[in-house]
Amino acid sequence: MNPNQVLERGGGLLRAGARLVASVGRRVRNEAYGIVQEARHRGQTPKPDMDDVTLARKVETEIFRGRPTVKAAVDVNVADGVVWLRGEVKRPEQIRDLEAKAQAIPEVRQVENLLHLVKTPAPTRADTPPRQQRTRSSTRRPKPDARRRGRVSDDRTDAIVEAEPSPSEHAAAREGRTPAPFGSTDRGDAPTSP
Repeated sequence: MNPNQVLERGGGLLRAGARLVASVGRRVRNEAYGIVQEARHRGQTPKPDMDDVTLARKVETEIFRGRPTVKAAVDVNVADGVVWLRGEVKRPEQIRDLEAKAQAIPEVRQVENLLHLVKTPAPTRADTPPRQQRTRSSTRRPKPDARRRGRVSDDRTDAIVEAEPSPSEHAAAREGRTPAPFGSTDRGDAPTSP
């Protein structure tokens, strides 16, 4: 190895060391700035009249700060101040951490955590074992009332119309529907005889 190569390699090592020291210095400075800002904003009161979209963006900003990989796999939805966290994360402590950070935001009324671990079923899927399912009775849709089936309503009338039989009912009766002629407004609900 000649003296020029030694000088080049030594200079390269010094430059790499200087870059590393500068990087560590920037990180320490930014962490200190973050701690000061967090202390400054501690105990804030909720802002009045914050809409759901703004609150969702605020929650995303707070819980995903410094975590770009988690943000890609987690969805944040807000409805009436209730935050819904959906998606998958790698570790159980991430689930607890994201929920705690969302709950710490003053404008958040409640957090519904539907996060799950990778390669485990989502807690809202129908094929998830019952002990792992997490649903709220207030968010479930009510089952359609059989008496209201076929009810048609508009601003002028409130008439009860007989509902069309289902395809399985047509098949059980061994009958089918006749197609409506082209351009007609008739739906062709009259069954055809075989």
